[in-house]
Amino acid sequence: MRTVDADGRLLVPGLIDVHHHTEYILGDSITPGGGMVADLAMHPDSIAAYRRAFTDQYLPFGLTSVRDAGSSEENLPMLLQWMERSPAAPDFFTVGGALVTHEEGRTPFAGHSVVTDSVDAVRKVRDLHSKGVRHIKLYWRLREPEFRAALAEARALGMNVTGHIDYQVLELETAIDIGLRSFEHAYTIGVGAMTEEEFVEAWRSARGLMDGSEEGLFYVGVMEYFNYLGPDHAKMLRLIERLAETGSAVTPTLHVFAQRFGLTYFSTPSIASFDRTNGLSARQRERAIDGYRILAGYVRRMHERGVRLTVGTDWLDPGKAALSEMLLLNELGIPMPDVIRIATLNGAEAIGVEDAVGSVEPGKRANLVILPGNTLEEPESLLADKIVIKDGRVWEGRAPL
Repeated sequence: MRTVDADGRLLVPGLIDVHHHTEYILGDSITPGGGMVADLAMHPDSIAAYRRAFTDQYLPFGLTSVRDAGSSEENLPMLLQWMERSPAAPDFFTVGGALVTHEEGRTPFAGHSVVTDSVDAVRKVRDLHSKGVRHIKLYWRLREPEFRAALAEARALGMNVTGHIDYQVLELETAIDIGLRSFEHAYTIGVGAMTEEEFVEAWRSARGLMDGSEEGLFYVGVMEYFNYLGPDHAKMLRLIERLAETGSAVTPTLHVFAQRFGLTYFSTPSIASFDRTNGLSARQRERAIDGYRILAGYVRRMHERGVRLTVGTDWLDPGKAALSEMLLLNELGIPMPDVIRIATLNGAEAIGVEDAVGSVEPGKRANLVILPGNTLEEPESLLADKIVIKDGRVWEGRAPL
């Protein structure tokens, strides 16, 4: 037995990242379809070494559970092996590859699984389930017939389902109507509030603002959606009400955007031209920050209306990014006790593991973090050294912030 002196400190459950991709830690190049890609060896010693690298990005920062939201099918042996619980690594859950519909001539992301029709979508869900996968992600490139079929089959099998509903391939309200209850990225709710004409006009405005440059266009473009919507868009508010009424969860992923506008305590180096914003003019940056403030205001309204927010990183340096996400949520006016719940129990509930983790109570596993005692009043102390306990064992690693 080991006694840990936590006198005067704050004990919280282990933090949970509900949206990450292993390639962001292990990747070494960019696939032509977009996203990171890694050429990994699926040998036992290699898989163990990869897991140690993965762990170093998470446990020292207090994250004890991670859901991978889409990785290459070639890495499935590794993903399945990582699902075996260990006190020396975060609890790991995977969706396999995010499901998309086949598009002629398109190179898919490395982390996507392509299906041809609704029958094939059902087959893919059953195949992943038979291999031990209990989570499914439906991506916006999945057409409605395949989406409906995959969602119905996954629910019939008792699988946890999340969706990235974007670019109006499937209406957000349709996704809610057919039973989706977990949504990735708060900005996609804004896309769902727009008509096709409004969406096109907002993107055209972003292109005009960028004077023909493609560098950073994605970030500026998404923020321009919210400049177009404004802070009190009627359909946006109606969608927030529907999300609240249906008990839905939303993973904001604010850090992904805020870091590119200098609004976070750290930022990662750019990985490609779309991710490069250091060349933005003062006018472009200010306009993007205006849009971010509107997006952030809607996230605050989601919390106020009872939408279950969660923490998801979806980027490099995920341990740091998770803490940054928590600080950004607090900066919106969400109290730190609520932020901690968002990063723990809300995440556990959203991915269906609340019976085992997410709160400190008898019968649950000892995934715990001991923070400085002033964290509730001084949120920045979240960045200080912390004591991390995984499955009842003190994690000995440390990572500089």
